[in-house]
Amino acid sequence: MRRSIAAAATLIATLVACGGSDGGGDAAGPTQNTGSGATAEPGGEQSADATPSSSQSPVGKLGDTLRLEGLADNLDTAGTVQADITLKRYEDHAQPSLDIFAPSDGNRLVAVEFTIVNTGTGTYSDLANQGTNVIDSTGQEHAAKPGDPTVGESMGVNILLRPGKQTTGWVIVDVPKDAKITAVTYQMDATGVDKERTGTWNLN
Repeated sequence: MRRSIAAAATLIATLVACGGSDGGGDAAGPTQNTGSGATAEPGGEQSADATPSSSQSPVGKLGDTLRLEGLADNLDTAGTVQADITLKRYEDHAQPSLDIFAPSDGNRLVAVEFTIVNTGTGTYSDLANQGTNVIDSTGQEHAAKPGDPTVGESMGVNILLRPGKQTTGWVIVDVPKDAKITAVTYQMDATGVDKERTGTWNLN
């Protein structure tokens, strides 16, 4: 009889213990979810050099570094196309190094200096002047053109950067003589309007 009572008591204790374990498991669920959220949180922060989101274009100011993405099918080698691009300097009244680069009548030259670092796993091949624009106070965009300013060395027409490599140089733009330039944009693989491939640097 005593053995039966002892066995019953043991069974009850075991059931209670199992019930406590289930409760603890339910409590652990949110803790695990919180842990996953905390791990993902840095990737969700919005900053000048954050990974781009398809919902908005990266935006910064003069001196900021923006991370942009290129087209996956525009690779010389397999991998991803991604770059950290810094707008280093802006020249509002640039001078051409040769007369052939001079602005047309009624226009003036402006120049922007970029540093581009290939942070992807594939080769970044592009045309620097094709992806560069400046925007004036009326919202009008003005496209860059090939040429060298006297302020520094040109970026060159063709960009070819392997992973980890970088380049720095100037790009020139013809704008109306009285235009007030408010922003600079750069688009990797300049086709279409994919926001994650276009960075904007506000000058004001």
